[in-house]
Amino acid sequence: MGLMGRDTMTLPQIEFELSAEQFALMGFPRLQQGLPLSPVLDGGVLLPGPGPDPWYTVQKEALIPRFARIGPAFYAFAGQIVEADIEYGRTQMAVLVVDCGIVTLRVACAPNSDGILPEGTWETRFTAGFAPVQAIVEESFAAPVGRVVDISLWGFRRLLLSPGDAAFGSWHESSEIPPAPFTYDRLLIQARVHRQGI
Repeated sequence: MGLMGRDTMTLPQIEFELSAEQFALMGFPRLQQGLPLSPVLDGGVLLPGPGPDPWYTVQKEALIPRFARIGPAFYAFAGQIVEADIEYGRTQMAVLVVDCGIVTLRVACAPNSDGILPEGTWETRFTAGFAPVQAIVEESFAAPVGRVVDISLWGFRRLLLSPGDAAFGSWHESSEIPPAPFTYDRLLIQARVHRQGI
């Protein structure tokens, strides 16, 4: 999987998680191969500086935009900050939109141990890190920033985790997801990024 070539025949491929909560907010639609979707790709809350947990770093110097799959719905990313919503106070937080070249990624950035964001966490700076990627189709809260990515659904991988399921702990691959809730399972979606998103 990962990103495919950028020739004229192949669209870049990405993978992200669709949470049970998001699927419920969408109204449990039938998802199938070829269906267009326009989600915000969200990397969740990242910690400053490298470590075992999802992290980010910020710098003035330019970085080559990157969005490289490193695990199931997990990406290493780099690019320019194009939107920022910074919350000032005793403890700062920032929600950023990063132009990763192929897609834009929204991430929430936690502060350093002193409660302050790394110097320069704002538009025009560059950031890199790694994050689990989820699709946000229906916002359950008012998000200050974010940009949609136009995609076509390509395939589905469902990790079966329902207690008592005979296939507990195994992956099921399919070309569609029925319009029914899932509570315990994890749903990963492979999608092709539309050309205007490149």
